[in-house]
Amino acid sequence: MEKIWVVKDKKYDDIITQLLYNRGVDVSDRSDIKQYLSPEFSKSMPDPFLLPDMDKAVNRIIEAKNANQIVGIFADYDADGIPGAAFLAKTLSQLGIQHQVYIPSREEGYGLSEVGINYLIEKKVELIITVDLGIRNQKEALYCAEQSIDLIVTDHHVPGDDLPSCVAVVDPKIVGSKYPFCELSGAAVAYKLAYALSTHFPKELNESFLKWNLDLIAISTISDVVPLIRDNRTICYFGLNVLQKSKNVGIRSLIEIAKIDQKNMKAYHVGFQIGPRINAPGRMDHATKSYQILVTEDEKEAKELAEWLESKNIERQEAMDKVEREASNEILKRELFRDNIIIVKGKKWPKGVIGPTASRLSDKFNRPIIILSQSENVLTGSARSLPGVDIVKILEQAKEFVIKYGGHAGAAGLTLLEEQFEGFRLAINQASKSISVEDLLQKVKIDLAVKFNDIDLKIIDELDKFEPFGMGNPKPIFASYDLSIVSSRFVGKDEKHISLFLSDGSRELKAIYFNCEDKDYFNKIKGKKVKVAYNLVKDEWNGNAKPSLNIIDIKLDNA
Repeated sequence: MEKIWVVKDKKYDDIITQLLYNRGVDVSDRSDIKQYLSPEFSKSMPDPFLLPDMDKAVNRIIEAKNANQIVGIFADYDADGIPGAAFLAKTLSQLGIQHQVYIPSREEGYGLSEVGINYLIEKKVELIITVDLGIRNQKEALYCAEQSIDLIVTDHHVPGDDLPSCVAVVDPKIVGSKYPFCELSGAAVAYKLAYALSTHFPKELNESFLKWNLDLIAISTISDVVPLIRDNRTICYFGLNVLQKSKNVGIRSLIEIAKIDQKNMKAYHVGFQIGPRINAPGRMDHATKSYQILVTEDEKEAKELAEWLESKNIERQEAMDKVEREASNEILKRELFRDNIIIVKGKKWPKGVIGPTASRLSDKFNRPIIILSQSENVLTGSARSLPGVDIVKILEQAKEFVIKYGGHAGAAGLTLLEEQFEGFRLAINQASKSISVEDLLQKVKIDLAVKFNDIDLKIIDELDKFEPFGMGNPKPIFASYDLSIVSSRFVGKDEKHISLFLSDGSRELKAIYFNCEDKDYFNKIKGKKVKVAYNLVKDEWNGNAKPSLNIIDIKLDNA
């Protein structure tokens, strides 16, 4: 699929200054530059009491502490909710508050449930705090009230028309919120709750506690793919520092079984190796053990749990591959890729893997996609979108056909009856007409064009200061023009990758093009002038390091 290059306007000759400018940093303000490259913890954390109902939530938790009440934690079963639950449990323990934790199974469904509420009631809780769920659970909030159970909702998803009726609803996306940043992860909202509590309990919840547990919140923030800017950048900046020397025995066991060099952990390792292992049980089985590994202090137990999570992760990968093959075949067979939004369904696809599979297929076909798994007469779905297309707003236009839905602009979940499918499909097709051709073009957003002589190891070292990379803070992409392919060869299993040397007439640099989609096209352009878009990396061999290019796209120079 052809990629459209979007090159940002050049304002500065200095590479680092231009990159900072591209990321919204005021390059005329030294303090702004310093805060971006080396965030200060206290300066990067706005007043948590600016979040809706934060004062009510804090006061109710203080009341629970003073009355020796047992507090229930009701958390989502993914790699956002589970670390958030672990952190909140540690926070309550620091305050001497007894607590019980409930994490639903995927079969039970997303969000608050009467089953989970009843479980916590049996454990004698008098207050329930949610993590990463609850914003659309009006019915369940009323059930809590009927059972004389107080409820605090902490969530980060988009609210519905009515908020749950309860003690407090803490969500930065509530209309009228005064908090200056609304893209927090679910766990980060729980972290803000602890940060607010620390103003009342500065000894129990001191800065050391708040910082040393940022490994949990960083895992959630990176795994949930929220933009790594502002609060989230600070959380992940310090959280990755903690992860590189984490005291959490469970996290250390996960790092070891994933064969990660702990001292050099990056956001990539969290997003693609740690997060999936925490997610795997919730997708294939039950997430309780994912929670347990994050709170255990027993090294033997942590090792055993890590091995079990590893086995579940392998199961998850195999299931994802199977669903991806079957869904891809259906999309190609029925030419669903011609629609602005792809809707594909299959019978008894594992509900736990349709979300990440949707992400893969959205990338593959460059379309928003809704994958539905049918079990009897119920369709359970996951939606994934593209930048610029708010999938929740799309779903809102088909809400009369669904039992429930929720999420955020890039990802959502939904449930509907099979008999409503055709009406749902037509409504989504109608809503998708608002998506422009430009929205569906695959874009490579290039920071700036450079000459090969501008590239050295010092620049690559400077780029490390832009970490953590992720949505909202992408790895810098460069472009170079008027290049010759000096040599090339296909490498790797099935020869899917291309190793090559490129020259701009003044200097040669080594490059690698992973997963080249069109070998025929590449063979046609050999011998002609080309342009490339790429990330800069170090090529290290036998103690020597040289700049190298990881190619994202290659085109004829006049294309």
